[in-house]
Amino acid sequence: MTQVFILGLLSLTLIGCNPMTSSEQTRESKIQTSPQYQGKKFVNPNGAPHYSLADFWLMAKKYTVIPRVDPKPIGEIPVVSVDPKDWLNLDPKEVFFSWLGHSSLLISLEGKTILVDPVLEERASPFSWIGPKRFHRAPVSVAGLPPIDVVLITHDHYDHLEEPTLRALAQKVGLFVVPLGIGALLEEWGVSPEKLVELDWWQAHPFGPLTLTATPAIHYSSRSLFDANQRLWCSFSLAGPNRKIFISGDSGYFAGFKEVGERLGPFDYTFLKIGAYDETWKDVHMTAEEAVAQHLDLRGNLMVPLHWASFDMALHPWYEPIEQMRAAADLARVRYLTPQVGQFIGPQPPPQTLWWQPLAPGHSF
Repeated sequence: MTQVFILGLLSLTLIGCNPMTSSEQTRESKIQTSPQYQGKKFVNPNGAPHYSLADFWLMAKKYTVIPRVDPKPIGEIPVVSVDPKDWLNLDPKEVFFSWLGHSSLLISLEGKTILVDPVLEERASPFSWIGPKRFHRAPVSVAGLPPIDVVLITHDHYDHLEEPTLRALAQKVGLFVVPLGIGALLEEWGVSPEKLVELDWWQAHPFGPLTLTATPAIHYSSRSLFDANQRLWCSFSLAGPNRKIFISGDSGYFAGFKEVGERLGPFDYTFLKIGAYDETWKDVHMTAEEAVAQHLDLRGNLMVPLHWASFDMALHPWYEPIEQMRAAADLARVRYLTPQVGQFIGPQPPPQTLWWQPLAPGHSF
């Protein structure tokens, strides 16, 4: 996480003095009237802290001086290539998905194909030569994707919002649903304003049989030195007449998840972040055990872990999140899946394997 933030600070944006367009005026009005926007920036509820530049420099220093244990797998992470033919003629009453690595998802829900936080480049970084590098190849390219009905973005960090991928999707997809403020970036990258829907927390957008609701999260935003918390962050509820799913984005653990569960749950599937945690940034990144508690708060049925096994973004061993999640889930009797990257999962999932364990030798699990 720290690497992504520091690299983002180095990616500076020159801001011109052109008059505001109508879409910019509408966006600015929505931002200014948002309950989450206070004192010229978005804020977390309940006094959850935001981090200063000095805080992140301290985190970066900690990252470079503490000895590491198993920061990367010793072998190649297994990847299943996405086959667009798998996504044809699917039962609209069921949920189908592929985890594309990190927090990227391809989902079929109520007959709609949904792409979430697509990050497909080699590095989660504004630069091609430095920054967190993939442990594994991407399971698909933009050209290899099936037809996409809607793209969802949870927040603006480089490991969730990737400019080359969004530019490539701009002419291919008819709808982009994002938190307040992110639409400006997508317009710069070629997405036309009429394709954009920007939501505040608890706002919903109807899309065919689906209701797409932006739900609260405890996090922060920034892509450069000058835009800290100028764009909102969120989680998502996706609900149809047959199935409902929840997507966490990045968040610290807080009471708001229970409210989401009470208002919008129960959920058939929860896709929850489990990795890249640290005591230093515990307020904005859950631990794996907290993700299990989040699943219970949401009244989830089946949990799918995200945000692990793709990038080195914290000090913990790369496999620690999934092992801690399994232990906590088994203790709480929570049902979960551990799919391989790119694996096509339907209502009858294939047998789940502990595919990561051979890549961490010398450890007894």
